[in-house]
Amino acid sequence: MKYTREYINKDGKKSWTFLPPKDVRDAGVCEAQTFTDGRAFRYAYPRLLELVEKYRKGEIREGGLSERSKFVHLRNHYFNSDHFKATAPNTQVDYARILSAICGVMVRGRPFGHYLISDINVSLCRDLYNTMVKESSIYTANAKATLLSVVLNYGIGLELFHFNPMSKVKKLKHESKTTIWTREEVEQFLEAGYREFDTRNITLLAHMCYEWAQRPKDIRLLTWDAFNWDEGFVTITQTKRGAEVYLPLEEPLRAMLQEQHEDWGFQPLVVPHTVPSGSVYKPMTRGQTSIAFHKVRERAGLDIHLKLGAMRATAITEMVEAGVDVTGIKQVSGHKTLQSLNPYVKNTRRGAARALTQRKNT
Repeated sequence: MKYTREYINKDGKKSWTFLPPKDVRDAGVCEAQTFTDGRAFRYAYPRLLELVEKYRKGEIREGGLSERSKFVHLRNHYFNSDHFKATAPNTQVDYARILSAICGVMVRGRPFGHYLISDINVSLCRDLYNTMVKESSIYTANAKATLLSVVLNYGIGLELFHFNPMSKVKKLKHESKTTIWTREEVEQFLEAGYREFDTRNITLLAHMCYEWAQRPKDIRLLTWDAFNWDEGFVTITQTKRGAEVYLPLEEPLRAMLQEQHEDWGFQPLVVPHTVPSGSVYKPMTRGQTSIAFHKVRERAGLDIHLKLGAMRATAITEMVEAGVDVTGIKQVSGHKTLQSLNPYVKNTRRGAARALTQRKNT
């Protein structure tokens, strides 16, 4: 039989290996497969041979997919899709990292990325999800499951699936672990960080996240040409959804930024990684940002549950509690809908007191 090798094992039992040509394997059309059941092999063989012949005739393009392709090939195909290319560069990096991690998760003794598309069903996805929960957290597993669903939905568009099997997996509820900073904790962090020059960049980054309610990623990429010193504002185009916000330069942050410009204005980034790559200064990576942040947090003697990303949440929560109207908050935070602000509208003692005081004064 073409492209097939038959073996007799030590126990006298037969096995069959279908080994398509290397160019067919490299194109992701089908992989080498071994069968220990004769009936399964006889059922699969004509279908595998048909894939090879269709590729040879040009009926399946290089990079083309079939139900006999592996999930990792579907992932690679997605990377070349218009949907993926339309996302922001940083999002593409995150997607690639997360999908690579998903492909490496061991499910039933095999990396998930090595499963054939035809083998991906609700049961397999449920086992994958449960494994991801055990290996990380509910929050991380849910985030990975969401991205996996994006790729599987893409597969539906290629007629590889009739439905999204991940959508049938019941996910565990995740309670937000975001710890809101107090004003005192923010001041304690800034005081500890600004004390030494080697931690000024990460401290200034955190300061801007807090004062302007922005994400660390957007501040890491912020450049000096975004500043209008004469009119006193900075323009930030957010990477997540492309929102453009205009934020005032006010003291004491303005003074710190002017001091930073005197020291770092010779290159474009506001808070670059302090060690150049060759002769070029680059943005801090997520890992470099995390290490520098932890150093200052430890120096300040603050709780390990206080996160850099929560500076934005803290700022928005403070605006909500101060009674700032939702339209104003959106102009600062870049949120596009009222619903997206709901996570920050929590029942707090300060908020209740303010509401009752306003009622008495009306």
